[in-house]
Amino acid sequence: MQISKYNYILYDANYSYWYNGLTHKHFRLSGALSKKLEQLLDNTDKLAIAVPDFYEKLKQGGFIINDSVDELDIIRQKNDASIHSKDYYMIVLPTLDCNFKCWYCIQNHIPSKMSAETFEKLKRHIDYMIEEKEISSLHLDWFGGEPFMYFKEIIVPLSKYAINKCKEANIPFQNTSTTNGYYIDESVASQLEYLQFRHFQITLDGEQKEHDKVKFQNGCDSAFKHVLKNINYLLKKNPLISLTLRINYTHQTLSANIVEQVNGLIDPEVRNQIGVALKKVWQERVDKSFATAISDIMDLFEDSGYQVQRLNHNLHFIPCYANKEYYNAINFNGNVVKCTACDDLYSKNALGKLTNQGTIEWNDGIDLKYQSKSFENSRCLKCKFLPLCMGLCPRNFLRGDTYCKYEGEDMNLEYSLLNFLNHEYK
Repeated sequence: MQISKYNYILYDANYSYWYNGLTHKHFRLSGALSKKLEQLLDNTDKLAIAVPDFYEKLKQGGFIINDSVDELDIIRQKNDASIHSKDYYMIVLPTLDCNFKCWYCIQNHIPSKMSAETFEKLKRHIDYMIEEKEISSLHLDWFGGEPFMYFKEIIVPLSKYAINKCKEANIPFQNTSTTNGYYIDESVASQLEYLQFRHFQITLDGEQKEHDKVKFQNGCDSAFKHVLKNINYLLKKNPLISLTLRINYTHQTLSANIVEQVNGLIDPEVRNQIGVALKKVWQERVDKSFATAISDIMDLFEDSGYQVQRLNHNLHFIPCYANKEYYNAINFNGNVVKCTACDDLYSKNALGKLTNQGTIEWNDGIDLKYQSKSFENSRCLKCKFLPLCMGLCPRNFLRGDTYCKYEGEDMNLEYSLLNFLNHEYK
């Protein structure tokens, strides 16, 4: 027997937490006992004799494995399965325009709207993916710009079309969206269950004063209050919908005051439908000293009844959805990209294009290049956090960049894991 490469043993003041990155099994021990047991890990035969029950616990959790097991081979197999899964994840951008102009946004918000021609191509694309590619499910994710600027014109009719096609093919369907939430009023919210929306991501930019500096619109006294009132009604009307409340922060705008302000507008009975995630804006420098402040704000949200995303780890053995074969982002003009977090959306030389037949024509085999195994480099292969991360950003990998995405976070992966485990055992 051998010890797994992906065991993490983490300590706080009183306890140790054992976590395996491949199986995601974990348990807690007293710190003193853990130190003694750690000393036995170098000799699994001795461990089996000395503490047989604990030895079996480690085996069942994947902390100890057979000598014949190659964990990197397991990771490669799981990566292949995720890359080629036929669950089709399709991002649709009805527009690149937006009613807000957030200073940190990576996008250029240009006046635009999906044409009738592109809309028909999208319908034929759905037909093609269901009938010819035999996808196992369809997941539409509405993005932009602000997609709900064209709710009636584009989201509703394309969703209805997709729902009917999936029903005919007897495959699952769901809608999700990343939106600023401004346009999700009572009229829109009342239609979301029928359209099979199941998840939203909506962003706040700190407490009300800071948020309203970033997001503002003529005729609206406070975008902060407006959006949160919309969220409250949306969730009360649709109990099957979950929502990620993403709080984008700088070190100047991060404040615990936001918890009380959100609580004042979100009713307690819907808070369990909300997952809170704190994300540093990408232009802000990394400052590891802010990890404690982030954790404290997470605690306040959790104590108020919200779900909190304490651990940003990978459960699908891919570094990003762009790594998947059955994942595409289709722009308002029929251009197709694999990544929406870059300037590819504005390139005159589109990576791909929707055809009149509903297929995608890719330039230079770029779709296959995105399926490359970006973790196949010396740094990632040696990293004990590989199964929780799965390597470099696929786009960066193609460009020769070796930047670790966790280096850009205030709270590193090890701290996040300890924070997660500590609260799992409260």
